[in-house]
Amino acid sequence: MRLPISKALIILLAVSLSAPMGFAKKETQPQNMSSIIEKINELKTMEKIINDKINQLEQEKKALAQEKKNIDSYVKQQKAAIDKYVAEKQQELNSLKKQIASTKIKKLASIYSNAKPQAAAEELSKMNEDLAAQILVFMQPRKAGAIISKMNPAKASQIFQRYINKKSNKQ
Repeated sequence: MRLPISKALIILLAVSLSAPMGFAKKETQPQNMSSIIEKINELKTMEKIINDKINQLEQEKKALAQEKKNIDSYVKQQKAAIDKYVAEKQQELNSLKKQIASTKIKKLASIYSNAKPQAAAEELSKMNEDLAAQILVFMQPRKAGAIISKMNPAKASQIFQRYINKKSNKQ
């Protein structure tokens, strides 16, 4: 991209360097012409320097644009990798939570299955029906049946219904 020197600029420079027409001596005019030519050559040199700088800046601009593209791509890849890692860790965490909950329920099932059916029935009746049913699922069927038979019939019905659903899902 070249910056042409305007002819008007050259003429303006020539006029400003030359003496007013009425006062000029003939022998100084060639000297004025050589200084005008010298100024024109200086302007052409400056124009070349400016154009070279413009070209250099355009190349740097293209290089920066490419670098920005590369960085954006890298950031996108890293974000995807982080999102994948977080999702995997979340799955691991959920799995661990389920294992911990299952372990706790199994321990409770062991405790209640070793208790007397009447005492176990009273305690399980006070619990959330889903939790009580989960505990019963991990007991031997005879012990679970003995505990349910000692419960209030309305509560036993609710817990037993959930017990059946959970037992069928477990298998």
